[in-house]
Amino acid sequence: MRLISARGPKVVAPLLLAAWLAVANGAAEAADGAPVAAPPARAAPGSPAAEPSEPARPATTATPPAPATVPATTTASLGTGTDAAWALERARAAYEYGDLEMVVDSARMVAEGRAHPSPAQRVQALRLLGIGLFLTGRPEGAETAFFDLLRQKPGAKLDPTHTRPDVVAFFETVRSRHAEELQQAAGGPSRKHLLLALLPPVGQFQNGDRGRGVAVAVIEAISLGTAIGSYVQLKTWVNRSDQTFGPHTDDANKLKVVNNVSIGVFAATVLFGIVDGIANFHHDDDEPPLAWLTPGGLTLRF
Repeated sequence: MRLISARGPKVVAPLLLAAWLAVANGAAEAADGAPVAAPPARAAPGSPAAEPSEPARPATTATPPAPATVPATTTASLGTGTDAAWALERARAAYEYGDLEMVVDSARMVAEGRAHPSPAQRVQALRLLGIGLFLTGRPEGAETAFFDLLRQKPGAKLDPTHTRPDVVAFFETVRSRHAEELQQAAGGPSRKHLLLALLPPVGQFQNGDRGRGVAVAVIEAISLGTAIGSYVQLKTWVNRSDQTFGPHTDDANKLKVVNNVSIGVFAATVLFGIVDGIANFHHDDDEPPLAWLTPGGLTLRF
């Protein structure tokens, strides 16, 4: 201690400097063996590398398009019931798509009465059933269906714009082949008569126009009742000796106007009813009439 202190800082300082240099050189030599990471280079603004890259997406294989919907699926979406309207709608849709087997199955349900059809619905079903059976190679069944159709509606025809010519020709062949049987079946007295068309509102009820028949009947009853009532009142006021109305002259003049107007309304209503009854008269309507002649007289159905 005394030796060091005697020499002072002039001896200690060089020693400390030499020790520090030795340690620094050793650390530098050890660092030379390790790789030094270079700082990341900065990309120029606007270059592609400056934009953040999106993560890579997994490759996907192309999926082929799904096949077209089967007609049965389309028609099945109409419902799942067994009523006649639904069955006929399904048969029409199947006919448009060309699924003739479904046409036959749906139309047969109505034609055989399993769907509780109305007479008009059964006629439509027999038409579709005959067409479907013929186009599926079952002419015997098609003939039976067309024959039943002609018995229900003798004036029935197939629309050539929506039906193949061979089906139309076959239908007319069935009509010709069974002409005698069809005539015998239609030989019974018809419940519809043209004469009733001349008697409004009976002609409207016969044609199945219930609302129009009621309207004609009400107008006729009111106008005819007014005409009769005003005529009777005028007769009670008139003086038979000079055909004047005395103190009721003013009232009589007004009542004459009412009488004339009511007669005109009644006549116009009758004329309209006759024209309408004849214009809408058809012997072979699908719907039964609301009025017809029977041995017991005129029958009305409401």
